[in-house]
Amino acid sequence: MYKVLLVDDEAIARTGLRTTFDWEGYGYRLVGEASNGQKALKWIEAGEVDILITDIAMPVMDGLELTRRTRQLCPWVKVLLLSCHSDFEYVREGIRLGAADYILKPTLDSASLKDVLERMRQKLEEEKRLERIVTEHERQQREQRKRADEKTLYMALHGEAAAMENLAGFRSDGQFVVAVCRLDGGPRSDGFGAAPLDGEEEMERFKSCLYEQLPDALAVRTGPDLLAAWVPVDGMERSEDPRCDHLLRPLAAFATIGLSRRYAGPQRLAEAYVEASASLEASFFYREGRIFHAEDIGALGDRGGPEQAKPELQALRAALAVGNLPRCEVLLQSVMERWMPSRMGKQEVLVEAEELLGMLSTYSLSALPIVSPAFELTRLRSVEEVRSVMLDAFQAVRDEPNRGPFPEATLHERIVLQAISYINAHYTEPISLQEVADEVAVSRNYFSELFKRVTGSNFIDYVIDLRVKRAKELLAATSLRVYEVAELSGFNDVKYFSKLFKKLVGMTPAEYQGLNRK
Repeated sequence: MYKVLLVDDEAIARTGLRTTFDWEGYGYRLVGEASNGQKALKWIEAGEVDILITDIAMPVMDGLELTRRTRQLCPWVKVLLLSCHSDFEYVREGIRLGAADYILKPTLDSASLKDVLERMRQKLEEEKRLERIVTEHERQQREQRKRADEKTLYMALHGEAAAMENLAGFRSDGQFVVAVCRLDGGPRSDGFGAAPLDGEEEMERFKSCLYEQLPDALAVRTGPDLLAAWVPVDGMERSEDPRCDHLLRPLAAFATIGLSRRYAGPQRLAEAYVEASASLEASFFYREGRIFHAEDIGALGDRGGPEQAKPELQALRAALAVGNLPRCEVLLQSVMERWMPSRMGKQEVLVEAEELLGMLSTYSLSALPIVSPAFELTRLRSVEEVRSVMLDAFQAVRDEPNRGPFPEATLHERIVLQAISYINAHYTEPISLQEVADEVAVSRNYFSELFKRVTGSNFIDYVIDLRVKRAKELLAATSLRVYEVAELSGFNDVKYFSKLFKKLVGMTPAEYQGLNRK
């Protein structure tokens, strides 16, 4: 219902208007009445009026001044002036001030009032319709600008100079931080880590939450479950919250966040993005905490890197070869003790863990599902989960029936190790099971069975695993096109490569390259 306010200094006139017209029957609701314009303003200022019916001649504030004030405060309100015959010049002034219509009091009756109100209702509805159209158009334009800005941000985060120049055109040189947010998913059905959220709906929902919390921010998806956000902090005193936790704390209920230090100027975006990504990496080592800061990561000190573990890894391989499992367990624990942020980064830990799993697979007497090539260590969310996988894999090797150093096992291992050495040197070329069997001088069927029993993987899966690992290295470290990466990794069909990569890695080659291009 449209809301109507009656204003007349004559009480009998207001009573007549109120009681002789079926307001609700015609779709109107009287919100109040007043004896002069001054008293009527409280309804106008509160925005509670759609139609104002006012006399012109009143004390304190007349109808003309009330019309002027109403049009200033609430331009959408339709004003109906009530006048006497002698008030025509006043009526003309009222129309000039914005009144929608007028009725002479001597001719006022229900029919004439109904007709005038109906015209006003139609004007109100048409204006609302037009306003909805304009509002929707403006909303779409804002969204289009936002999407364009997001694309520019993505390129700027990855260091493209032209994008940075465009970004500089619509962003000030004030202070900002970059936040990299990883959405927290539920447990995987196989019990390992957390599933990356590749659903567009989940990511858009989180982005909407971010924009609601930080309207001036820009955010763009940088991975299956990752969102990078540019967050301006202009005007915020450093003493208030130099680490900007209060800006992101509400979002930390849904995501783990890596935060850069403060920077100024869009030319520093790429640097801040790398820093925020490194901060997020710290969550791999610390289970507690939701927001990780670049200031803390920078204080971790020099890392020893994976080179220092090579003697232990070689000793572990030798202990596995002779079946000295107690010694293997000690060495495995020693290697894993190095997995701390002061000594290694997340990627270094994952590379070393992958090498260990491959080693355990090679010296296993039976198939080990836990070290299937399809399994992705990168899906694990914490170093504790990686340690748990390693211990489970070692437990599976230790508990195998007939585990022990047998002479025939040593011979089998030598054959398979010779085959693996050949495969590692030729996997990017067309290579067949028969070719490798010929290389180690055994029959094709015997080699296939032996390879499966010793490594826990069949020949083709082992080769595919090597090729996918090589593809990941090329995508992460180069700007080669996908078809070039496929060829250099040993795949002669780029469509098959892309489909297989998506199945094993959880994202397309292009998405993986974008995720790792820093």
